[in-house]
Amino acid sequence: MLPLNKISKIVIHHSHNDNHTLESIKKLHVEKNCWEGIGYHWIIFQDGKLQPARSEKFQGAHVKGHNEDSIGICLNGNLDEHPPTSEQMKTLIQFLKQKNISPENILGHNELSGTSTTCPGKFMNMNEIRKILK
Repeated sequence: MLPLNKISKIVIHHSHNDNHTLESIKKLHVEKNCWEGIGYHWIIFQDGKLQPARSEKFQGAHVKGHNEDSIGICLNGNLDEHPPTSEQMKTLIQFLKQKNISPENILGHNELSGTSTTCPGKFMNMNEIRKILK
């Protein structure tokens, strides 16, 4: 894995599946995508539990062309079908505040150039998250 030198942005994702576990995400990323491990640095489950997935010492594998200076955090669930839980949002906001990254650099996966996805989901309002963080 390549080292992550400086974190200048945080990219928010969703797992597209309500029933993922840490193990199933790892299996998907390693066996299907042929990555060295889980591509995200952190995962927030529906109960609000924040689970480390990849050390922040290393680049993630979560947004092609943007991994060298970002960390990826994934909310478990299909946020194209329903909003994140209140527990997930509470944990996400607390996490983002601790990271001390400018709100303009808190991005949804779909806000980055070269991506054609709805991730982090139709029910994830990135402008509202940035507004809360200001």
